[in-house]
Amino acid sequence: MEVIDVHDEATRRVFKSFFNVAARLTEIDYAGRSLTESFRVLAGLKGVPESDIRDRLPQILAAYDKAFVASLPDDASGFILPGVSRLLDELSKSSHALALYTGDSPAVMGRVMEATGLGRYFRRRYCGTDFATRADMVQQAAADLGRETGRRFKGKDIVIIGDSVRDIEAGRPFGALVIAVATGKHTREQLQAAGPDYLFDTLEDWRAVIRAINIQ
Repeated sequence: MEVIDVHDEATRRVFKSFFNVAARLTEIDYAGRSLTESFRVLAGLKGVPESDIRDRLPQILAAYDKAFVASLPDDASGFILPGVSRLLDELSKSSHALALYTGDSPAVMGRVMEATGLGRYFRRRYCGTDFATRADMVQQAAADLGRETGRRFKGKDIVIIGDSVRDIEAGRPFGALVIAVATGKHTREQLQAAGPDYLFDTLEDWRAVIRAINIQ
């Protein structure tokens, strides 16, 4: 079982309850999208008017949060991909200021961070349900962490690690250093075509990832 399975089941419950249709998140390209955007895309696929999503979005998100939180195990450390914990542990000991951005809602993100134990690594967290685009979250993180640390984050000072083409695209407006990881829905070929600075199959070789970050 993976975290996406929990997302999938929560989506199934919500679309059945609100629209009486069979739908799963994995039927669409959800990678790097916010929950709200994914719901709109999935609704279009299922013939649900976009207005139905827009008009009931707060209730839909609340129901989704409830279904997800109820389904995620109390201990979700088994969902953490190899190398992730060690990479975060090493980066947190350095001068790097770590921020998390995700397409999830605050409730889902908070539950995942609690159940995996990864929340302690991030100084700031940003949710896709609160921002229009992924780039907006990057911009806000750079501004917030800049104020907190007294540093100016620009260009390659901003490092994005993600597993989707949309993560790569989010770094372009800033000239950020983008590290893509082929552990998500998007294939290695898709990620490579999007032009990241570095591309890893996994984060197991966390030392190589740190070298890629520090070489700038």
